[in-house]
Amino acid sequence: MNNHFTLLAVKTPGGDVLPDLVFWPITALFAALFALMFLIFLRKRSSKTMQIIIYVAMILCAVAAIACLALLGKYYLDNIKGDDYYSPFLKKAPLYISAVVLVGTIVAMTLILGSKQSFAFDSRTIAFGAICIAMSFALSYVRLFKLPQGGSVTLVSLLPLLIFSYIFGIKKGVLIGAIYGVLQAIQDPFIIHPAQFLLDYPIAFSTVGLGGIFSEIKAFKKCPQIPLLLGGLLVGVFRFMAHFLSGVFAFGAYANEAGQSNVGIYSLGYNSFVFVDIAITIAVGMVLFSSKAFVKEIVNKQKARLATVTSANASTDSNSKVGIDPTDNEKSDSTDTPRNDD
Repeated sequence: MNNHFTLLAVKTPGGDVLPDLVFWPITALFAALFALMFLIFLRKRSSKTMQIIIYVAMILCAVAAIACLALLGKYYLDNIKGDDYYSPFLKKAPLYISAVVLVGTIVAMTLILGSKQSFAFDSRTIAFGAICIAMSFALSYVRLFKLPQGGSVTLVSLLPLLIFSYIFGIKKGVLIGAIYGVLQAIQDPFIIHPAQFLLDYPIAFSTVGLGGIFSEIKAFKKCPQIPLLLGGLLVGVFRFMAHFLSGVFAFGAYANEAGQSNVGIYSLGYNSFVFVDIAITIAVGMVLFSSKAFVKEIVNKQKARLATVTSANASTDSNSKVGIDPTDNEKSDSTDTPRNDD
């Protein structure tokens, strides 16, 4: 059996335990991603000198993320590599390739399909994003059932993130989903390899951000349940792919222990819980989106977001023509023009 349980030290909210070498890097990664969101918010509202400092801070966030993955790699080398349980079935090269391909696919879809969306975070977006992460995290504790090797069917824990992506777009939705994924790694940890960590947590949950892809299609404006349904199905497929690939290339030991020689079939069956989870989320979401009052509130927030983006773009274009610093104009706008939070 593997010996990685000898270093267990830190209890998680889910009742499991994590070694310090895993817990603190993941916590630092969560803090770095959350800090990145605030830095993006500050970047548009700072002087040129301050913007340079902010860009340096963003680079430090990236360095922190790389250092976290390096520490997870050290944990793998010290405790998993060479054991007689996971190692015989762990395929490192396919794991890395799977993670890179999925990240590339998600980023490409986000940039192409969300090309007209802004990635600038304002105070409203940050507040709404933080609330949605908190709500999803709280709902993730309401588990209808939990699987023995990680994963669970929850009471619509992904719905707040799905609604966030529906309102604010997939660019911001993917980042918020990734932050939530790292938080999930603290709550429900099953980590044996850095690439497996990426697949099962930040990558798997960043796909929730893709749920807002269809929200701006005009043909669906009169029936908002359709973009929610299509977006939810897309989320389910991509999240399943992430967990499925992790199961095939990292957790083949569980298939062997269960007497299943075909790791793919075992992973296919085990990770099918994803579709049950997203089906419940879609069902409850469609009930919410059937409420005219709820849809009106969602539409108002979408209009407020689009108005903010249009105003910012127009201000930047006009200032660039006359050689005015956009930040000066933003400061005057913030004092002279009343804000509409609806």
